[in-house]
Amino acid sequence: MKKIFFTSVLVLLSSVNVILTHAESDQSGEKHTFTITGYYSPLPDQNFYITGSYESEIRLNGRGIRGADGTPVYPGMIAAPRSYPFGTKICIPNFGCGTVHDRGGAIVNKGERELARHDRLDLWMGYGEQGLLRALAWGVPDLDCEMFPAGSTVEDSVNFEVPMPLNRIIDIPAMPDFSKNLSRGDKGIEVEKLQRALNKIGLYGGLIDGVFDDGLRDIVFAFQKKYFIVNKKSDRGVGVFGPKTRNKLSEVLHHFEIQKKIRNTWEKFHFEEKIAFGSRSKAAFKLQEILVQGELMDHTPTGYFGEKTKAALVEFQKAHEIINSENDLGAGIAGEKTLEKLNAILAKKKEAITKEKKAILAYQKSRARLRYFAGKFKEKVDAYARK
Repeated sequence: MKKIFFTSVLVLLSSVNVILTHAESDQSGEKHTFTITGYYSPLPDQNFYITGSYESEIRLNGRGIRGADGTPVYPGMIAAPRSYPFGTKICIPNFGCGTVHDRGGAIVNKGERELARHDRLDLWMGYGEQGLLRALAWGVPDLDCEMFPAGSTVEDSVNFEVPMPLNRIIDIPAMPDFSKNLSRGDKGIEVEKLQRALNKIGLYGGLIDGVFDDGLRDIVFAFQKKYFIVNKKSDRGVGVFGPKTRNKLSEVLHHFEIQKKIRNTWEKFHFEEKIAFGSRSKAAFKLQEILVQGELMDHTPTGYFGEKTKAALVEFQKAHEIINSENDLGAGIAGEKTLEKLNAILAKKKEAITKEKKAILAYQKSRARLRYFAGKFKEKVDAYARK
């Protein structure tokens, strides 16, 4: 199972405290120090992804459905090096006690592949957004733990409390406020606000004219149906922008803005300063991401520039004819020429993303316009039928 560790995001965006509580064991186990990370299982319907999209999260994190021994993921599942048999119990401060059921390419023993200060562990932190936030909160601590052999009576016991507030990671926007109920026939600023909100999330493509007509009513119904507020047109409140619909639109729009903030963190990124061994930064994280995507490194991004990153960067520099060998001046250091190539890769990627976004937006707007004009046509047909 491939994993991503989110330490760099903590270093770059905030400093947080561990939120999980320690579950003490009443037995005495073998003392052992581990370097410990957290991972999670991304879901396709998350409202935000720290790397910007579900696809990139999966690529770096893995799908996180089962451990290497076939056990479905659960609170207390641990990934450990192969030297630790499946079933080994480990009690970890500020987390609790869990069982080894998984492996990972970067989950190695001390000194193996010059990667770890101590033997590595990876803790499953949950599904979706809450799992992501727990993994972010955890960081990469070195902890003294107690270890018990497979078959011991130590029970898995971890406390998955509500994860830290998102505003500890990014500067989140305020929750949108829709304070007034609206329905067909209403006019004014509040209707304009509703139209703009629906336009932002790709549901409305009509004029921002402040008029709640039949077309807008049908789009409100489509929104209600999408989020299971109503099921059919005969339900009470169909097409009415009432309390439940107002609250849901506030939530959807808020999550939209959050994801936009996270996405912009990476979309606006540009390599500027030299990156070398020992660096711990946002730039080191993005460099590692490029190296992973170029299949030059199987060590998932941490934001720390270590030996593995240096070796992969040397291969990158040779592949792009920046150096001839690892003995050349500047080998393994992201200097001016290397940064220029990295920025060219980012620019190409951004261009592809922009084209894709434009195509999606055009499709969404065309669908919204069709719904709008279909509503207008229906309105005229109904008016003619009433004559």
